[in-house]
Amino acid sequence: MEQQYPRLDRIEKNLDILLQGISELRDAQAKTDEQLKRTDKKLEIVTKQLGDMGFVQGEVAEDLFYRNTKNIFRKRGMNFATVIRNLKKKGAGEYDIVAKGRNEVLVIEVKNKLSYRMVDQFLEKRLPKFKRFFPEYQDRKLRGGIGSLVVKDEVGRYAEEAGLFVLTQTNEGGATLWNREDFTPKEFQ
Repeated sequence: MEQQYPRLDRIEKNLDILLQGISELRDAQAKTDEQLKRTDKKLEIVTKQLGDMGFVQGEVAEDLFYRNTKNIFRKRGMNFATVIRNLKKKGAGEYDIVAKGRNEVLVIEVKNKLSYRMVDQFLEKRLPKFKRFFPEYQDRKLRGGIGSLVVKDEVGRYAEEAGLFVLTQTNEGGATLWNREDFTPKEFQ
């Protein structure tokens, strides 16, 4: 009787092989899924660490320029009585460094590496809003500056030509003005 259906036997045998293959494929997929979960977790950790490094580097740059603002500008004949770090206005944002003098106020944006886009954003979006957010400075001349750990010559010149002070780090790890000696800062509105 079994001889009558040899084709059916082959089909059952092939079906068993196919089902075995599907089972092995499921097991392999489960192992792959588990490995992907572990890889995703590791990537999440590395991403957070890189973000933290960038944040810390930004704080280091901000701290460097904040601590040196009075001294750097005193050499240029600008005396600031007060230097404020992270001046905030709810709903308006934050200004990294604000130096107040008798007749002027200097607003400094701090970046790790200066780019044309950052200069433009500061000039077009952030600096023009300063006196609106902080009307107590309406009677003072508004000056702008950008502090950056890395300043390429062409980007520094671009910022300088726009009337901004450019601060950077020295070879010894201190802070200095990058601008030329004959630089005249622009008075912003």
